[in-house]
Amino acid sequence: MMRSKRSLTLAFWMLCSSFLTREAAAFPEMIRHGYGNCTSCHVSPAGGGILTNYGRELSAEVLSTWGGETEHLPVYGAVTLPKSLRLGGDIRTVQTYKDTPTYREGKYFLMQADLEAAWVTEAYTAVASAGWDPGSPDTKDDDAFVSRRHYLIVPINKEMSVRAGRFMRNFGLMIPDHTSEIRRGLGWNPSSETYNAEFNVQTETYTMSFTGVGGRPDDKDEISEKGFAVSGSRIIQPSFRVGGSYFYGRTTNDVGREIYGLNWALGFTEKAYWLGEFDWVRTAPENEALYEGWVSYNKAGYELFKGFDLYLVHETRKSDRNKSELDSLRYGPGAQWSPRPHIILTGQWEKQTRYIESKKATDSAWLVFQYYI
Repeated sequence: MMRSKRSLTLAFWMLCSSFLTREAAAFPEMIRHGYGNCTSCHVSPAGGGILTNYGRELSAEVLSTWGGETEHLPVYGAVTLPKSLRLGGDIRTVQTYKDTPTYREGKYFLMQADLEAAWVTEAYTAVASAGWDPGSPDTKDDDAFVSRRHYLIVPINKEMSVRAGRFMRNFGLMIPDHTSEIRRGLGWNPSSETYNAEFNVQTETYTMSFTGVGGRPDDKDEISEKGFAVSGSRIIQPSFRVGGSYFYGRTTNDVGREIYGLNWALGFTEKAYWLGEFDWVRTAPENEALYEGWVSYNKAGYELFKGFDLYLVHETRKSDRNKSELDSLRYGPGAQWSPRPHIILTGQWEKQTRYIESKKATDSAWLVFQYYI
């Protein structure tokens, strides 16, 4: 049944993508400043990763509380780079805290340490990253050097391009919080980038993306998905954007999935915004009955002063809609502050209820320090 509906589903989402909107950016909150196209700030057509020169300027003028004249530049402007070279990368550490009825626990560990470079010309853009993946904080056996992203972009014209290589599949809001239900809840964790081929259309009013997902042919031990993703976005007005995405995939252990997603990024003023995503998931394990569920994400924020946002987050996950209870419910306040270019501090406290473990809510909090090169 799932396979027989695939062609109809693809046609439907290709039609929807022509008028629905989709945005993928490291910080989709920028919609409140009228930036609905992620390529304004990022080299990647899907947003995130290495910044353009204009993105560097915005990091100082819009996102940072203070900053010197050249502070936002790579190496703080101390080195003059070749015209075609862009440098980037991230170092992220986290302090976590969890308070349950049976125990309290806190951990501090390194999440990520990556360098990234892009060579940008009129004919092509080549991007590659290299870094340290610490894996689980509880063991050193899975520590490794990795290249999370390496790909080539070839422009067709000013609005169209193709991209091939290893990168995260293009779907939904693409927020940087990998623990959210619209990322980890869908199985799209850090280092889950796959080898893909992608066609992109980027205009001032809409975007479209068609991605062939090739899995991980370089790692036969990795359980990964092959399939395709279709996404579309349209800017209704300078600070309002809604979007739709579709994904079909089959894992190397023969689990099929379809995901239908809607997302939105609404900037009510230059200070207030609302980000949201709802994804309907159909899962078909081999020789087992298909089951359906969903994940949801909502974030409402307000910029208290330049570079400092307060926000509220609400998330749910239900793998099987026939269950009487949610798998997960999470909600709580947070704050994000970029005191100066290159530095981002994000703290969040939330109530978590995982009904498979207990009906009692637990307290969870984390503080992330991020330094981007």
